[in-house]
Order: sequence, then structure tokens, then C-alpha cells
Amino acid sequence: MKITKRLISYIRVVKKEFCLGTILLFVSVLGIQLAPLIIRYIVDELLTPILQQNSVVLGTLLMFSALYIGVVLVSNVIGYVSSILLMDCANRIAEHLRNETYDKMQTLPISYFDDKPAGKISSRIVNNTETLRSNFYVTLSSQMLLNATIVVIIYTIIFILNIWVGLILLLLIPILYVWQKVFSKKTIKALNDYYEFESEINTQVNEVMQGSAVLQLFHQEKATFNRFENSSEKMLSSQKAFIKIHSILSWSLVELIKRFVLTGLIAYIGYQYLGGMLDASIGLLFAYVNYVERLFSTIGNMVRLLPIMQQSLATGRRVFELLDAPSQTDSTIPLQSRDGVVIFDRVSFGYNPEHLVLKDITFKANKGETIALVGHTGSGKSSIINLLFRFYDAQQGHIYIDGQDIQQYNRESVRADMGIVLQDPYLFTGTVKSNITMNNKEITEDQAMEALIKVGGSEMLSRFSKGIEEPVVEKGNTFSSGERQLISFARTLASNPKILILDEATSHIDTETENIIQHAMDVVKQGRTTFIIAHRLSTIQNADCILVLHEGCIVERGTHQELLTLNGKYAEMYRMQQKIA
Repeated sequence: MKITKRLISYIRVVKKEFCLGTILLFVSVLGIQLAPLIIRYIVDELLTPILQQNSVVLGTLLMFSALYIGVVLVSNVIGYVSSILLMDCANRIAEHLRNETYDKMQTLPISYFDDKPAGKISSRIVNNTETLRSNFYVTLSSQMLLNATIVVIIYTIIFILNIWVGLILLLLIPILYVWQKVFSKKTIKALNDYYEFESEINTQVNEVMQGSAVLQLFHQEKATFNRFENSSEKMLSSQKAFIKIHSILSWSLVELIKRFVLTGLIAYIGYQYLGGMLDASIGLLFAYVNYVERLFSTIGNMVRLLPIMQQSLATGRRVFELLDAPSQTDSTIPLQSRDGVVIFDRVSFGYNPEHLVLKDITFKANKGETIALVGHTGSGKSSIINLLFRFYDAQQGHIYIDGQDIQQYNRESVRADMGIVLQDPYLFTGTVKSNITMNNKEITEDQAMEALIKVGGSEMLSRFSKGIEEPVVEKGNTFSSGERQLISFARTLASNPKILILDEATSHIDTETENIIQHAMDVVKQGRTTFIIAHRLSTIQNADCILVLHEGCIVERGTHQELLTLNGKYAEMYRMQQKIA
């Protein structure tokens, strides 16, 4: 019930349009349901006298016949307009939900995504909101609301015609309420399992699309298919469980009750007729039968819609789990970066607080200095950068930028003067220019081109038929690794950051391209604080300070020559790479 109320509360997004659509719906249903009363009048007051050899005014008969046709036509036209309005409301509510979940995703801390596959999150934003649109809001606005209005109006008319018949038919309400509660209780697990397996399948499809080349190289097509088939079978089993419950508690119950009621009504009329006590006219009997038939047909429609609505509640629960996830708290105070001086003061951190990956990290990076971070996989290099960006916050110690503790300032302002080049650069669909400027209107086309040329992209640029407007599709798969890296470098340089982070930035490019970038970086990093994470020690020999990490601790620090003289871990790593080279 809580989920239902919350889903209904989103009608506030289209409050005016929904109210207008509901009013028109009521007018339309009222007109259609009053039409049988016109038939009753025609039968009792106009046609019956003809059978009794009494005269009737033909003009009156034609007038009421025209009235009946007019009421039906006008009611249907109003119903058509109402349907369009309410369907539009459903679409706009779904759009609002989709935007809200997407916006919420961007406010979640990075830690939220650590243990959640991308397919499950995207499924909630795209698939689940679309299911809510089609199965809840469309059903609610165009069908459930319509049927509920019909039921209310028919009950009102029946009570006016005969209060005892109305009271007897009211017994349907508790029967159907109990039916709905039993149905909800029995189906909730099957529906939750269904959507869980649907998300799992989405995740597997994403993985296959992203890693198709690796899967084929290692001959994993069969194993991948078996895994997909297994998930698909589980999804099918949950569907079968739902269908089984639905079949047992199906809408045929309503049909059965309808037959009993109609049989009882006919038996009652027959009993009165045989006893000479029948005081109901033919027109009134027609109205009774017509309204009872309509009432049960409408209730049957509502019952048939219950499985769809129930599916919506399971979907809504998944969407609200995302919306209710705690957003990361943030300060409203902007950090004012001047020189880009970075200080780590006795910083300790763990993704799981009980297992620290950084222990008592202390260093200072002055303006214009290049700090290199080296160490074996898992030593804590990337974690230092994650803390600097405030993707995570340290459990102990402080990180300062220009003397300001970054945990006291707005995350966006902390990152505003930082630029990063990743090991595997990501390009967005658009053009080379849009990937460099990142749609920042302050960066002109000339500045974007200048940045690309500075990092050594002039030859690459000359090969593009459309120059800097060359299209980028599918994460830049039509470009080589080196070209994607150069564009990523240009993106960073164009933003003119005070702090520059190169995370394994030269590991995926050839030696010639590496030399071009190294030369460009020697020029560009002047006056900037630069952090370099690298396994290839040949790229950091000119760093002002090299920090050697081991198991989350800084075990050595100094220049390239100082560390070679020390003859410790760094020297050992350097000699091993020299042998491999």
C-alpha cells in the first residue's frame, strides 16, 4: 500500500491536466451509464403503450431516440479527449521518474557502484520506469480510473432504482478486497525474482557487448551462453510461478459470481411473476439486467488488471530503492584553488574501514612539481588519487589544497581545477571537438585545436576529413588507443587545470606517441602540480619526487637518482624493467 500511495503521489507532476482529464472522464462515464435509463423510459413510456393499443406521439419517440444517440456520441467524444489527456499525463509522469532516477544516480557516492553491476542500475532507470509507465500509470489513468468511475456511478444508479438490490451487490466489495489481498501476498516473491533475473540478464548482455573480443579469443561463447541460458530459465520459472498463482486466483471468480447474481435476479423475477406480484416494468427489468451485466464486466476488467498493477508495485519498489539510496552529503562552501599545492597529512583509508589500503600517508606537492606514484598492483596508488578527487573520504588524517581541508568544501569545487588522463580513456558520442571541450562554452574551437596540437595530435588531425569536427561513435572505437589517448590529453589540457593527474596515461600507446606526449607534457605542466601513476619507470625519471608505495605505505621517496642510489624497492623495480626492455 505504501508503494501504491507513493506512485500515486507523482500525479502532482501533472496535477492540473490530470484533474481536467478526470473530470472529463466522469462526464463521459456518467453520460454512457445514464443512457440505459433513456432506453427504460422509451420502453416503459413510449413503446409499451403501443403494445397496449394506446397511441404514442411519434415526434416524442424520435426525440428520445435522438437524445439517446446524442448522449452516447457526445459521451464517447468526451471520453476520447479524456483518454488522450490521461495518457499524456502517464507519459509525463514516467519521464519525470526517469529524469529523477538519472539525477539521483549522479548524486550517489562512488562507493554505491562498487558492488552493483551497471546493468542492474540502468535497468531501474530505463526498463523499470518504462514498465511503470505502461503497467501502472497508463493502466491507472486509462483503465482502472475509468472502471472505478463506472462502478461508482452504476452502484449509485442501482441504489436509486432499488436500495435492496444495491445493498446485495455491495457484498461484492469485501469479497474482491480479500481476493486482492491474497493475490498480492502470493505474487510478490515471484515478481521480485522476475525483476531480479531481468536485471541479471541485462548485466550479462552488457558484459558480452563490452568484452565480446576477449570472450571469442578465449573461446568462452558456449560458457557465456550457458550462463545466460541459466539466468533465462530462472526468469522463466519466476514467470511460471506468477502465472500459476494468477490461474488459481483468476478473474473467472467474478464471472462465477455474475452468473449467480443474474440467476438469482431472474429467479426472483420469475417467482414474482408466477405469484402475480411482479410490479417491475419491462424497461426497469432491462435496466437491472443491463447494469448488473455492466457492473460485473467492469469489475472483471479491474480484476484482470490486478496482475499488471501488482507487477508495477514490484517495479516501483526497485525504482524507489534507487531513489531512497542515501546521497553523499556535501558542503555548500566552494574551495578556492590558487596554486594547486597539495598536502596529505597522516592519511589512512580503506574502502572497508576495517581493512585499510592506505596507512599514514604524508607528503607535499608544491606548485609546478611533478610527483610520481609507483608500486605493485594494490599498493594504493589509485586510492591516493581517489581521495584527492574526493571520490572517497579518508577515515583518518587530512588532505589540503592550498591550505584548505578538502573535506570541508564542495566536491565539485574541489575537482574544478583538476584534470585527469586515464589509462583507458573514455570518449563520448559526438565529435573530437565536443570530446575536448566537454561542451564547455568557454573553450573555443581554436583553443580545442591548440590543445590537440600541443599534445602531438597535429598529424592525427590532418588525417581527419572533417578536422576537429570528426565524428566520434561507440566510445571512439574507430580510433586507435594512441589517438584516443591524445584526445583525452587535449581534453585535460584545454580545461587548463592547476592540478594534473596522469593515471597510467602512457601505458596503451606506442613509443613514438609516448615521446610526443612526454615532450608536450614537459611544456604544459610548467606551473602545474602534476601526479603521475606509472608502471613504466622510464616515464617518470624527471619527476621532482617519486613516492614508492608498498601495501598502502610510502616505503621510499626521492628523485630517480636518489632512489637508485638507495638501492631499495625502486631500484629493484627499475632493474627488472631494464632487463625486460
